[in-house]
Amino acid sequence: MESSARDQPLRNTVTLVRWSRNPGKDPMIKFVVFSILGLILGLILMLFMPGLRNAGAVALFTALFAAILTIPAVNGQRNVMRGLTKKVNDTILEVTGSSADQLSVRDFRQRAKSGEQLPLLVNGVPGLHLQVKRTPSLENDALENWFVVFSVIPPKNGTASFDRLLAAALDARPEAAGSS
Repeated sequence: MESSARDQPLRNTVTLVRWSRNPGKDPMIKFVVFSILGLILGLILMLFMPGLRNAGAVALFTALFAAILTIPAVNGQRNVMRGLTKKVNDTILEVTGSSADQLSVRDFRQRAKSGEQLPLLVNGVPGLHLQVKRTPSLENDALENWFVVFSVIPPKNGTASFDRLLAAALDARPEAAGSS
């Protein structure tokens, strides 16, 4: 099968991390669904339990029911973001040699939402940019593909420093690091 051009990153990029996210697995959507189920369950329990024959008690039951069932989805999403941020930070440290350029989970999430680039220096040479890109799918229920990529932009001062920058970025590939 032939993969589409939208699934492939650009030529001047090195992909650090790829992941897919199903839009239906959003914790807020789960909370709303569980709230509706909790309200229905609370109304049914209202018939059998006199303590739930109060609107405040049903509201409290509904909120607690939804919150308890949504906690695993929130923890799962948080663990995925921590793992992705750790992989990206390890690669940034390997390529730049500077721990000052590493991202927090909040910064990583912000860059994923905005698509903003993070300029990086490799041995004092600019031209490397970190960016989170999203490839939207055509179908509503299909997975969205996300890429964390290093984009290499040649500097204005010559190709020798660009060649060193490109070699450093290519050596930082996860496939190369995993095969050592």
